[in-house]
Amino acid sequence: MSILAGQLPEGWVAALADLVGAMDGARFPSALRQVLALCCQFDSLVITRYAGTVPPQALFHDLDDVQAAITVAFYATGPYLLDPFYHACRNRQGPGVYRLRDITAEGFFRSEYYRSFYRRTRISDEIALLIPNAAEGWITLSLARRFRRAPFTEADAAALKAVYPLARGAVLRQWGTRAHGQHAEVDADIESRLALFAADQLSPREAEVVQLILSGHSTHAAADALGISPGTVKVHRRHAYAKLNVGSQSELFSLATRFLMAQSG
Repeated sequence: MSILAGQLPEGWVAALADLVGAMDGARFPSALRQVLALCCQFDSLVITRYAGTVPPQALFHDLDDVQAAITVAFYATGPYLLDPFYHACRNRQGPGVYRLRDITAEGFFRSEYYRSFYRRTRISDEIALLIPNAAEGWITLSLARRFRRAPFTEADAAALKAVYPLARGAVLRQWGTRAHGQHAEVDADIESRLALFAADQLSPREAEVVQLILSGHSTHAAADALGISPGTVKVHRRHAYAKLNVGSQSELFSLATRFLMAQSG
């Protein structure tokens, strides 16, 4: 996106003019998508508003009905509570552009959240613009690539970072809100909510291991986080599974998701 001979690269003048003309109107999302598409190739765009820990609101998406049912509707019923991008917002990750791999724990792509939910979206990789909105609110622009597409590169991230100030200003002009009503109330962050899961059934150390597993940590990553050996992590995990009457990570994820959905309600 370098400027040569005092001119913007081909396509940018028309795209920016269209974006400005679409401000405050129904065409704004498509005009914004056009600008982002000049930065990098992607297959879908989902724009989401997070306000505290209330269920997310989809402001825009370009998905078909089947994918929208999973990526938007089902996501808002509970899986969002374990989404790394939601997690990043709730833990006050700095504003900016992040690839999925930039913010996920080691082992995310082997986690049950990835297998049970993320793969169902038919997404192979994701990059997002995280935009703060009021005290406890965020608006995210999630660009995704489907299976068999190459992952987002550092060059893709750099191009999106170059337009981040423009995107942030335009998005906040279009959808920015001041905190009021239910959006002003802030629940505990995701770690605190997960800490309640099976707290009356597990020992403190078992609960810590379970929380790390649910967040996508591998056995070795959990061991490093807790300062214990991988073998000890496996022992705690085995005891936790027995107490919760689950036999696999899949069953653990299902149980935790039902709990978090009930908490969000």
